[in-house]
Amino acid sequence: MKAAQLNNELSTLCTVLLSNLNEVVFFSKITGQIHDMTGEYKVQGFVALNDGSTRLIAENGQSVNEVVLAKGQGLSGYVSRIKRAYYSNSVRRDPIASTSKREDCVESELCIPMMVDGSVIGTINIQSIKKDRQFSESDIALVNDVLEAINAPLRNMHMFLVAQNLNKELMAKIESRDKELTNRVEIRSHIQDGECELIGHSKRFLDVVALARKVAAQDFPVLLEGNHGVGKKQLARKIHQWSGRKGACVLSNCSAFTEAQMDRELFGKNGLFVQANGGTLIIDEIGSLSLNIQSKILRTLVAGEMMTVDSDERILLNVRLVVTSKIVLKTLVEAGTFKEDLYYRLNTVHALIPSLRDRQEDIKHLAEHFLNGKRGNGEAKILTSAALEKLCGYFWPGNAHELKNVMERTYILSEGQYIEADHLPEFAKEVVTEVAEEVVIEFSEMTLFDLEKKHIIGTLDHLNGNKTRAAKALGITVKTLYNKLHSYGMIEARELQ
Repeated sequence: MKAAQLNNELSTLCTVLLSNLNEVVFFSKITGQIHDMTGEYKVQGFVALNDGSTRLIAENGQSVNEVVLAKGQGLSGYVSRIKRAYYSNSVRRDPIASTSKREDCVESELCIPMMVDGSVIGTINIQSIKKDRQFSESDIALVNDVLEAINAPLRNMHMFLVAQNLNKELMAKIESRDKELTNRVEIRSHIQDGECELIGHSKRFLDVVALARKVAAQDFPVLLEGNHGVGKKQLARKIHQWSGRKGACVLSNCSAFTEAQMDRELFGKNGLFVQANGGTLIIDEIGSLSLNIQSKILRTLVAGEMMTVDSDERILLNVRLVVTSKIVLKTLVEAGTFKEDLYYRLNTVHALIPSLRDRQEDIKHLAEHFLNGKRGNGEAKILTSAALEKLCGYFWPGNAHELKNVMERTYILSEGQYIEADHLPEFAKEVVTEVAEEVVIEFSEMTLFDLEKKHIIGTLDHLNGNKTRAAKALGITVKTLYNKLHSYGMIEARELQ
């Protein structure tokens, strides 16, 4: 094709693309132009999505039924990740190209990223059925020349796709909020120290809440167990509210006092049992109490009365007891540090509140609640899908309490309306101790040539294409590495100089 004719065609293409902001039209026109220029079997256009997947929407100038490839799948996914062109001149033997689905007649394939300011918005894939077709750097240069000629519409499409993705995220959030209004368990009440909330969608969490609501009207003691920060005290307060008891809801933190102080705190003339008379006493972390205090609590429960420590006054009591523990009390009983008879009396109703890692579907709702709280629409911030993915990928040892601290800190330190993944702190990785198991190696027919190629390409990919470091890691010279890459059809002979 003559240069003047090509320039005219690219100028016309640029005008058409600038006048029609539609991704299907955009990729159809580009694949059609490149198909006419190369005369190859197929030229495909893939859109790169936010989650790392890619979507085939155009082929040889025509729109196609959209096919979505999972993150990293196919040459389009691989190239979108590494952000550089890749070609395979033997797709059936290439371990990287083998992840793509294509017709059996295809012999070789070239995939080139469409990039704007370092972001990949899609890929152009050129497939050839010619047995002697060898893609090279000159083919990459040809396609890049076309992309350079349509730089303005390429930038427009980038902005359009960004706006489109943001709009989808906003619509998803609106739908989620609408659903939340009818399905979300979010219960508010004013109980002594302010608002108490239970937020969750997961079945395990809802089952615990349903049990607590069911037994709330009874006077049985309730034992709530669960790791630190799961919301044991919040649920205990809700049990008091649902019980309809007229007296106060009083909270005691056992770990904050010595034994003598705890004795006065609970059994003094104006102690917590007296303050909670007619209402509910929540004893937090009851497992930290001494055996002596445990015995006095048991006697009080059995007798329905107590003797005050400071005046020996006998006081009749009508107190609902709800206790919490982050340690499984049964293990303390077995260790001899918790009274067995008290345990069985407290264990009349038992609920284990699941950790956040066991109800990951609740992370999104809790994070958005902790992020914005009671803030108005003008102050509210929005978590992007990448930020939510990062939150859901963390194991949250501190549970909802830790999540609350992270979101409040993020709101203060982030600027703008959108919370991106890099606005969140870097979370520690979970250390998992694995039991060694027998390794079963599955056999796969592969020549030594292919095995060596797969390992070398994998090493290059791991080291971001740095050939000097790759050669050192492989234990070969840089020249040897270049020779091998040339034999794979990945570089031209001129690069060996």
